[in-house]
Amino acid sequence: MVGPGHRIRASVRVIVQATACSVAVLALVLCTTASMPSPALAQVKPPPKAKLKPRVAAHPNDGAADRLNAKWLRENGATAGAPKTEGATPVSLTTPTAAASNNWGDRLVSRAMQYLGTPYRYGGVSPSTGFDCSGFVYYLYGAVFGQRIPRMPHDMARQGTPVARNELKRGDLVFFGYRGTFTHMGVYAGNGQFVHATHSGSPVMVTPLDSDYYRQRYITAVRLSPQ
Repeated sequence: MVGPGHRIRASVRVIVQATACSVAVLALVLCTTASMPSPALAQVKPPPKAKLKPRVAAHPNDGAADRLNAKWLRENGATAGAPKTEGATPVSLTTPTAAASNNWGDRLVSRAMQYLGTPYRYGGVSPSTGFDCSGFVYYLYGAVFGQRIPRMPHDMARQGTPVARNELKRGDLVFFGYRGTFTHMGVYAGNGQFVHATHSGSPVMVTPLDSDYYRQRYITAVRLSPQ
């Protein structure tokens, strides 16, 4: 016969065993939960690292063109970085004879020289805001001849008469690029040089056609006589 004391001790053992089992299960659950990231945290990704913009290298002709521009400004007394007034007497790189001074090419180059130092601006067609290469030529034809010519280099080239490099005259348009695609243009200024709106960070300037960069990219030239 089992006494009351024995029954009490048995009950206590059952309670203790049940409690220990519950504690073990709870510890297992807590451990598993702690090792798993929450859904909210699992979806959070670290921000991507910011990419630094590559530093723009200096154009290979900046130094030579700057020296040419400084020489021209010294010889002609122009103010660097600012175009002359509309009534100013135009001056060219070379002094034309009286008979040649009325030539349209001289007039075009003389006006172009008034804008040395004007900032480059992509899409620009005005000295008040800046020029890109074809915008500069587009503006000059309107300012000098009151003529509206095509805006884009390929259209200008199609409209003009092709000119061999050894037959270039002042005012001819020279084109540069790669594999038949024009990427740059300017106005031939005589003495193997051309005046052009260069690229971002550089102003309108004069550059030799035989400088390494442009000699390698020269494509063609045309004579776009005013109408």
